[in-house]
Amino acid sequence: MNKRITLLRQKIAGGAQHEGNGKFNAAARSRLLAASVACLVLGSWAALGADGIAPVAPGASDSLVILPSYNPDTPPDLLDGTLSGIGDEEENDEPKSGFLRFQDPLQPWLEFKQNVLQQDYGFSIGGSEGILAQDFSNSLTNNHDAVGQKFTLNVGQQILFRGTPDVMTIEAVIEDRGPVGTEFPPLQGGLRTGSSTATASTWGDFNLGVTQLYVRQDLLNHHFQYTFGKIFAPNYVNPYPLFDDNRQYLNQMYTTSVTIPVPLRGFGAVAALYPTNMGFYAKAGVYTVYSDDVGFTADSFFNRPQYFRHLELGWSGLAGTGTPIQGRGPMDANNLSITLWSKDANFDTGEGKSRGIAFNGNYQFRPDMMAFLRGGWSEGWQLDRSLNAGWGWRPFQQYSDLAGVAAGWAEPANHALRDQYVAEGFYRFQLTSQIALTPDLQWILHPTLNPNVGSLWVGSLRARITF
Repeated sequence: MNKRITLLRQKIAGGAQHEGNGKFNAAARSRLLAASVACLVLGSWAALGADGIAPVAPGASDSLVILPSYNPDTPPDLLDGTLSGIGDEEENDEPKSGFLRFQDPLQPWLEFKQNVLQQDYGFSIGGSEGILAQDFSNSLTNNHDAVGQKFTLNVGQQILFRGTPDVMTIEAVIEDRGPVGTEFPPLQGGLRTGSSTATASTWGDFNLGVTQLYVRQDLLNHHFQYTFGKIFAPNYVNPYPLFDDNRQYLNQMYTTSVTIPVPLRGFGAVAALYPTNMGFYAKAGVYTVYSDDVGFTADSFFNRPQYFRHLELGWSGLAGTGTPIQGRGPMDANNLSITLWSKDANFDTGEGKSRGIAFNGNYQFRPDMMAFLRGGWSEGWQLDRSLNAGWGWRPFQQYSDLAGVAAGWAEPANHALRDQYVAEGFYRFQLTSQIALTPDLQWILHPTLNPNVGSLWVGSLRARITF
């Protein structure tokens, strides 16, 4: 059984790799959890306000899209998705409306951040606290439920050329993740079902610490963008608009490419280039394979020459068109791209060399709807091939609510194991600008590492408050 769990963990790629075993001080974690629960309770209570349950009128825009902020004079920003520090914070602070929409008690704080800290001093700050509960119909280790918390604090400072298009910014992300009242957090609990793809990609367990710290800058009117430092590599490798498991799908099948063993948090550099105004672009990156959740890893990058490299070539339908960018992560609404990648051996884990190719196509066929088709092939990694497709819908009058349905397939490199199929659906209720509640249901047919069951179900409930 232990060998099976070890093999199962080794099969997790990208955003669903094991996120550390460090245990936060129990008293400190208890205080953090108490504060988080208090924030959720007080935020929910204040959202009702003295006026009772008074829904706020939805926005009056006639062109509502998943992320309604795009400058038609510049290409879309490929390096600032919601899993980066400031990309996450900008999405947190966007005006929102939903089907179950209540008054927002934190609006004065949001206005102070945007109108004073950001505009006057070039400083941004904010964060979130999330709680995810999952229930599994079957488990290899008799763990049928898992609850986890995820704390995130984003800070950024414009350090050069503030107020110009060439502004240089330094950004940091501080995080803590771990189980709440259960033996395992959702990442490890989900892997113990026998699924070859994690049921909650980044809801793992590691100590409070700095998980991202990097410098970024746009040059030549956004035709050239770069970032370097400690970065979250899945934010840049074959992403697409619905890959953020804080806000959207949970299963790894839809939060990253399961055929790419991308490192997680480590020192690296990425650059994107738009050579023309026709929408074509190239994006490339290199990262140390020795990622560490809360360590800096710059020494590994320069002293241990084992790297993950990728090159993405694509076409963005939004470059210079005036269509609002539809973004969850560093991709846009109408995108076709291929990603070539290679990974050197990791001598700490014993992983060998691997390489592969992945593709992405996503298209926003209505202002409130988007479809996607994604797949990949690898050589030397645990999952050989994958293909998945899905759909996202944002109601016109409740433009911060979000629904999604998707289905996918993954083939293991060991052909003695079964191919796995995953279907998932969710609906995110944006209760206030800062509070969201998301029920989610996954059906896993032929779980690769659990041959004793034909299928299993995973029911999830995710709550998230931003500040």
